[in-house]
Amino acid sequence: MKQSWWAEGELFEGCSCNLLCPCHITFRQPPTNGYCEAIWGVSIEQGWFGEVELAGLGAVIFVHSPGPTMADGNWTSVLYLDRTATDEQTAALWAIFSGVAGGPWEILGQFYRDGRLTAVRKVPLEITIDSNSRTLRASDLVLLEVQAIRGADGEGLATITNLRNVIHGDVHTLARSNQTIQDETVSWEEQGKHGLYSRFRWEGTLPR
Repeated sequence: MKQSWWAEGELFEGCSCNLLCPCHITFRQPPTNGYCEAIWGVSIEQGWFGEVELAGLGAVIFVHSPGPTMADGNWTSVLYLDRTATDEQTAALWAIFSGVAGGPWEILGQFYRDGRLTAVRKVPLEITIDSNSRTLRASDLVLLEVQAIRGADGEGLATITNLRNVIHGDVHTLARSNQTIQDETVSWEEQGKHGLYSRFRWEGTLPR
C-alpha cells in the first residue's frame, strides 16, 4: 500500500497583476501585463510526509510565466526552503512542490519549464501571520507583504468563496501585496498589486 502525505496551514500570494489577478480565476485568461510574475508564501502548521513531520516548516515559491497565458506554461520556477529544515524535511518539501508527490502541486508542476523546478535554495525564512496581514522575508532576497482589503460593510474583509483553485482553501481573502524578489534567476519589484490568502489542506501519495 502506498503511503500518503498531507499538510495544512496558511497560503498567501502576490503577483504582478492588478487586483483581482485574472489568472487566479483561470490560467486561461491573459494576465494584466501579458505575463505573470507570482509568488506564494507557505506556512505549514501541521502535516506528515510519511514518517517525516512537516509542522512548523515554511517555503516560498515564485515563478515567471512569459504568457500569453499561464496555461501556456514554460514557467521559470524557484523554490526557497527554510535552512533550518532537516535533510529529510527538505527532501519532503521538494517532492511536494516539484509535484512528484502528487497532490495540487503536481497540477501546477506541469507548467514548470521542462516539467521541473528551475532552482531550489535553502535560505533563512521569516513568516509572520497576523489577523489581517501576512509577511514573508527570505534574508534580503525576498519580501512579500499581503494586507487584507476591508469589505463593503466596513467591518469584515472582502472574500471570494466557491471558486475552483487547486492550492487555495475554500475562502480566499482579497488583499493588496508588495513584493521584492532579488534572486539570481528572476527578480522584480511590485507595489499595491494583487494579493490574497487562505487556509489550505493538501494531500498526496509518496513517490516510490
